[in-house]
Amino acid sequence: MTPYTFSRFVYFDTNIISRLAKNRSLWPQLLGFLEKNDLTLGLGTAQIAELADARRLHPSLVALFLNIPTGILKIWDTIIAEEVEAHPQRRTQPLLLYPLNAILLEDDGIQKLYAYLSSEGLSEARQDQLLHAQQMPARHAQLKHNFPPSKSGKYVRGQSDKFADIQVMQWLVYDHRDFLEKMQADISQFHPEVFLSIRLYAYVLFYKYYLGKREPKKLSDFGDLGHLLYIPYCELAVMERDLCNILKQIRQNHDVLSNTVVKNIDFLSEWDWP
Repeated sequence: MTPYTFSRFVYFDTNIISRLAKNRSLWPQLLGFLEKNDLTLGLGTAQIAELADARRLHPSLVALFLNIPTGILKIWDTIIAEEVEAHPQRRTQPLLLYPLNAILLEDDGIQKLYAYLSSEGLSEARQDQLLHAQQMPARHAQLKHNFPPSKSGKYVRGQSDKFADIQVMQWLVYDHRDFLEKMQADISQFHPEVFLSIRLYAYVLFYKYYLGKREPKKLSDFGDLGHLLYIPYCELAVMERDLCNILKQIRQNHDVLSNTVVKNIDFLSEWDWP
């Protein structure tokens, strides 16, 4: 068997990871699929924080992560920093932060993984995540009026790229102001299209809440957005049906997911990729 490169990732949403942890009969198929395609299960910071709440599931999660090639991915602000560094090209740095399977080689490695999932730091991160999600509906309602609809009085798909450009600018203002200030001398040298992580986040917002005329009703509606920054850098994303449908629309109309195949939960019975 060819050694894993830990450079090509499949990204499952948190509910699907929970389903996998509960159903060990799926593990042989998952392992075979990953081995055949040199793919690694990628875990983002949003997922890890969410899974910290599922304490009864921790034993099954630990077993899953140690039996399946699994890697913790870099935190989202590192990804954005790498996009800034690579500008005007797209980032090409590795997405992997740490291969979880390597913990088996450490003294008391399995206990360390248990301790990490139930750690105070991860619990605090989860509380911050929930607080942010609670604040987002009001923030969304406030900001929606700042981006008016087209002359027809309705939002149209043709506005989505402009919306994404604005979102990129707003994100970079907070953490990378120096970078933007360098662009002021010649704005034509600024290429917002290379910031795939932020753009996907923006497109999902626009397609779901502007074009789709929907309103966020659950904390998970905004919590799910934390997953999006990783997806453009993964070979495969398996998401719940609603988000999967939105991602497929975006993939059809924009190049932000040109390197990512998007599937829904049916993938766990079909294993069809690419």
